[in-house]
Amino acid sequence: MSGAVAKVWAPGTAVEEAARDTRIARWLLSNGIRAPRPVGNSAYPLTDSSGRYQLQVGFAEDLGDGEASSADLAEVLRRLHGLAVPRDLGLTRFDPCRDLVGRLRDLPRGTLSPEQERHLRTVLANTRTAWRAAPWGPLCVIHGDATPSNCIATPHGAALIDFERAATGPRQWDLAAAAWARDAYGVPPERYEEFASSYGEDVTSDAAYGLMSPVFAISAWLYLAECARTEPDLREEADRRLATVLTSPLPPAPWGWLPASRVLTKAAR
Repeated sequence: MSGAVAKVWAPGTAVEEAARDTRIARWLLSNGIRAPRPVGNSAYPLTDSSGRYQLQVGFAEDLGDGEASSADLAEVLRRLHGLAVPRDLGLTRFDPCRDLVGRLRDLPRGTLSPEQERHLRTVLANTRTAWRAAPWGPLCVIHGDATPSNCIATPHGAALIDFERAATGPRQWDLAAAAWARDAYGVPPERYEEFASSYGEDVTSDAAYGLMSPVFAISAWLYLAECARTEPDLREEADRRLATVLTSPLPPAPWGWLPASRVLTKAAR
């Protein structure tokens, strides 16, 4: 593999936020965990003709698109969670509900009825209170979005990518993503069993797993609801997800949701 890829940050992203991504990658590499090696400066600001700041762009080593196994992802997460929390990366305390209320507010008018919005806001408020009171134990550095798409297979082993949600938090959040994919999308159970065996822990036996499910569910629905603004073909799956997240308590798994990759592929045809 050779070459570099560019990462363009959303308009309004602060220079510090873009640079933090680069610092995390370098920190991982210095601790023997594979990540895209940054190329050049931490970030390059792009400006319009008036000279006004628009975007931040960073460049990093192109690791290809090899799909890592469940065991690979679990192993690299286990190593990440075992590292001492650094003081100089600018990591914040992880809050899974922080951005979701704002995203609900920003949905197009008519996406939710007032009653539906109140219900989801109540779920998030209750979850946030329970999250803060939960006995998590020692916090560690977590990836924050530990899905297979953020773990790349390379000739030298699995590598983590995309660190926008990296923070200090409970390891259970990273572990729950694999179990939740099984429950929501019907991913074969043996893939989660492989993940849990490789990591050495089954997060579904932790009482906190039930606490995390509503946050995963609302976030996954919001993603499709936001995409449906420009891709009307996604509306059917978004509505299916909304019906699930409005159920209290959440229904037993599996839910029969389509993974986002399949939905987006169908919409592109």
